[in-house]
Amino acid sequence: MKHSKSLIEHISVKIKEYQPLPSANRVFILYGSPFSGKTFVAKEVAKRLEGKYIDLLKDKLSILNPKLGLYAPLDFMQDISTWAKETALLLVIDEIEALLDTWTREKQEDLLKLLSGLRGRMHSPVLITSRLNLPYEDFMVKDRVFKVP
Repeated sequence: MKHSKSLIEHISVKIKEYQPLPSANRVFILYGSPFSGKTFVAKEVAKRLEGKYIDLLKDKLSILNPKLGLYAPLDFMQDISTWAKETALLLVIDEIEALLDTWTREKQEDLLKLLSGLRGRMHSPVLITSRLNLPYEDFMVKDRVFKVP
């Protein structure tokens, strides 16, 4: 629990630090193995920063299900931009692997490229959680990638 508290604090501070920067610098990744506490950490960060928490599997995937095979990284980025307009403080998207598991490794990396180069006016920082061990740091600055031990 103490370990989680320090991680929650660290992530919260980093997100606040990046808040005034352009959209491309306000996307964060939280990853770790299954049952490592990612969801707890993500919910606590959302609560602490008064952000919006979305469980992709529970809240959004049923809407996407009919078109899931056609749903590409660019489509997901457009949805993230739409959801980010609903809050000015923070958007947390949890359980992203429900979507990533339907994509090839190449499409997963395409999403990371899109996230790292996000342009336009997004209203809030975005924290995405994943159990997948992808090469996040190849696409994003190290201090925006957090691992739950």
